[in-house]
Amino acid sequence: WREPVAAKRRMAYVPDNPDVYDFLTGVQYLDLIADVFGVGTEERRRRADELAGRLELSDALGDPVSAYSHGMRQKLVLVGALVHDPALLVLDEPFVGLDPSASHELKAILRERAEAGGAVFFSSHVLEVVERLCDTVAVIRRGELVASGPTDEVRGSDSLEDVFLELVDEKDDLVVARRTR
Repeated sequence: WREPVAAKRRMAYVPDNPDVYDFLTGVQYLDLIADVFGVGTEERRRRADELAGRLELSDALGDPVSAYSHGMRQKLVLVGALVHDPALLVLDEPFVGLDPSASHELKAILRERAEAGGAVFFSSHVLEVVERLCDTVAVIRRGELVASGPTDEVRGSDSLEDVFLELVDEKDDLVVARRTR
């Protein structure tokens, strides 16, 4: 990209253990993120309200982040990542800490974004989720790419878990997945 700032405005990243400003309320945190990305007041409210509602976080947005559980913080960071409607989402273990309802809703959100033309790139050790959600996968062992391609081709007639276990022998290896449809 020739314009790195413009490129960064079109993407969002959620680390596996995000830092959130404890002294802010959820609303203040989302306003800060929206300000960074230049999202107008009406648009940010609409998006934040919709996403927080879908992830069942709305009632806590007025509370200080310091009072949030790990799962609530994860939801807040996910809403913050989506508030500017990025073209590319990069998520590291996005389902960790989420309750089943929020996890289900996040999967729906990721599918919708991909179907609308956005790119979703995430890492996960939960291979059943990767297998059901993604159309392209990559397996990384000790920092090296050992397999990649359409999920059905990488998997063959086996489960993704079986393929993964054949390819790697380290606990810290990752499956990186992308949702494009």
